[in-house]
Amino acid sequence: MSRPAGSCASDDFSAEGTKRTTLAKAMSDKKLFFTSLIMLVLLITFDTIAKVSSFYYFYPNADIVMHLLGGLSITALAISLLKYMKLGTTSNIFVVIFFVSILWEYIEFTIGKNVFINRSFWIDTGIDLLMNAVGGIIAYICFHKIQWKKNLQR
Repeated sequence: MSRPAGSCASDDFSAEGTKRTTLAKAMSDKKLFFTSLIMLVLLITFDTIAKVSSFYYFYPNADIVMHLLGGLSITALAISLLKYMKLGTTSNIFVVIFFVSILWEYIEFTIGKNVFINRSFWIDTGIDLLMNAVGGIIAYICFHKIQWKKNLQR
């Protein structure tokens, strides 16, 4: 069977390979989305249980870990959603981290975690925002390291 001029067997392979790569990438993005969503739901569940059972009263530093993990999972979720919407630039990801962190602190305040605004409130808020940012940066670095390794393997 003859082929049209300018085509070869490798052209068919590369087109098929591209389809496989696109499918693998879509599955990877779905995995990231659902993993981060499940992690976020578990964190919210644990946070609610911890507040109801006064866990944070007995272990106040547990809040720091929750904000680190929350920043990590929210950033992973934001990366997957922004990539899906083709808006996954670095600046967009960091804007989402910033606004979600501020929203999170506002919700904590309105729920009543911090009833009195005093010096410890501002220190707690600053540490919480810092830990959200650290978790977000860790997620961002991990995501780009995985993408970098995938690009090297091609």
